[in-house]
Amino acid sequence: MTRMRSLSGALLICAFACSGADAAKKAAKPAEPMAQDTSLNNLKDAPKAPSLACEGPFAKDTTHDKLAAAFGVKNVAFKDVDVTNNVLTKATVLFDGDPTRRLVVFWKDNKARSKPLSITVEAPSTWTGPGSVRNGLTLKDLEKLNGGGFSVTGFGGVGGGEASKLNSPFVDLPGDCTLKIRFEPGIANPLPPRFASVTGDVLIASTNLVLRRVRPQIVQWSINYR
Repeated sequence: MTRMRSLSGALLICAFACSGADAAKKAAKPAEPMAQDTSLNNLKDAPKAPSLACEGPFAKDTTHDKLAAAFGVKNVAFKDVDVTNNVLTKATVLFDGDPTRRLVVFWKDNKARSKPLSITVEAPSTWTGPGSVRNGLTLKDLEKLNGGGFSVTGFGGVGGGEASKLNSPFVDLPGDCTLKIRFEPGIANPLPPRFASVTGDVLIASTNLVLRRVRPQIVQWSINYR
């Protein structure tokens, strides 16, 4: 009996030692950052807002007054909008009180509130645009809609995360407009140093394995008027 107890004790000590060694090996390996806890993680399950294209109420001849007539005066406001680093400019905002339906219209003629310059849709807004683009889509989602791969500029700089080399239906839009799509990392922002190869002034293929590891998601897209 004493011999059996000694053997059981030895096996138990070995089990603890082995599990401790395994834990130490796992701890030595850099942990992958957790996905950011943002509303983006649930955007694909959110109800879709109306579609947006360079036509209808958003055609090149639209005005603030036409948008108010189309969407209701109470849902359309002309106000200061933060464009970057607390730089404000006047713009027309639709559904300002509902982040899931909010969009911003910038004008070439702010005095008359006419001649649209661009329309920006920023997460968590769920408007659907040309080619079914919407916030929250991943690289693979956009590749499927694009019919193949594309490129993304490195994160962290001016214009970082912007998609390029897109195919139809994201180019030559009806109404003489262009489309801009921007991604942000889905794990951490700014990215840890080990992801330096996908940051800065570089152009990265959407199939790049390091780029895929940061789980990019579309956080902003815009229609730009020529």
